[in-house]
Amino acid sequence: MNVYRYPMDRILADYFLGGSGALMSGALVALAPTSPFVLVLFGGLTGLFLLFTIRTAIRQRLRIAADADGIRLTGGWVRSLRWDEVEAVKLRYFSTRRRRKSGWMTLTLHARGRRVSIDSHLDGFEALVRRAGEVANARHLVLDPATASNFAALDVALESIAR
Repeated sequence: MNVYRYPMDRILADYFLGGSGALMSGALVALAPTSPFVLVLFGGLTGLFLLFTIRTAIRQRLRIAADADGIRLTGGWVRSLRWDEVEAVKLRYFSTRRRRKSGWMTLTLHARGRRVSIDSHLDGFEALVRRAGEVANARHLVLDPATASNFAALDVALESIAR
């Protein structure tokens, strides 16, 4: 069984981003508490940064264990999927630059009404993508063109048909 976690340097960077964003936008709300415009705009931003920081805390505790039978997420909400129950696989790329030179990927597995999503900041992400590709091949899953293209970008051979 392989156990994967998000790297601590990425977690610390996200804590810094979320905390500094909440601090700056919260300070603006504190400086102009009577202005409805400032309260709505920067109060909303403060809330978003706090939600991002809470999500980072959940990721810090998250453990993803994968073996021959399936995948299990613990440390927050416990979720698990068996590989032989996977009904759909999606691999999405989100670019942060216009020329698609940097960004991240998200792997989403669906099985029996449950869903597991993992992003590429996870240590061992490529191993999980390769396993998901094997599952897609074994179960003859139909993949959308974007997913097939993203698997190809990671050099994962697929026999599944793109729809």
